[in-house]
Amino acid sequence: MEKHAIRLLKTCKPMLADLGTFLTKAIPDTRLTIKRYADAKFEYLSYCLKVKEMDDEEYAYATLGEPLYRVETGNYEYRLILRCRQEARARFAKLRSDVMVKLELLDQKHVQDIVFQLQRLVSAMTTYLSDCHQQMKETDVFPIEVDLLRTTMDYNRSQFNDGVEDEDEVETGTAVEPAEDTIVDTS
Repeated sequence: MEKHAIRLLKTCKPMLADLGTFLTKAIPDTRLTIKRYADAKFEYLSYCLKVKEMDDEEYAYATLGEPLYRVETGNYEYRLILRCRQEARARFAKLRSDVMVKLELLDQKHVQDIVFQLQRLVSAMTTYLSDCHQQMKETDVFPIEVDLLRTTMDYNRSQFNDGVEDEDEVETGTAVEPAEDTIVDTS
């Protein structure tokens, strides 16, 4: 039976290594990609907000009829923010597609690999149990003969009772007296 158990363990060890790789490599890598995606999204949205603020500022000055210094000097800051927003949008879109691909691959790996590993585990356990059953079937172990002393099976109620009768036995008067005959017939 030990040989069968060792064979089962040898079958399970690669399965655990595959699952360990999945847990220690694939999932943390996907989490890191999602974190970078979230950072790129925050950066892109920050640039969008800054452009909106600059547009609102320009509109406010235009309604008042006052000149805005950055507009008069070539609006360099606004153009720089627009260029940064465009680059952030490109990084954001790239990381979004990377996240989608990694999540899809992770899901496929999860669905396919977990099912495959569980099938391997079930077949290994089935083989192990059938081998053990076959081996136990071939051996003649039972009945087991045991030589016991006469006092081994002689249960005396006083050994199990602390001297106090139960409340319900006292109320009904049905206290059980210890049996005089032995449980095991030695004749």
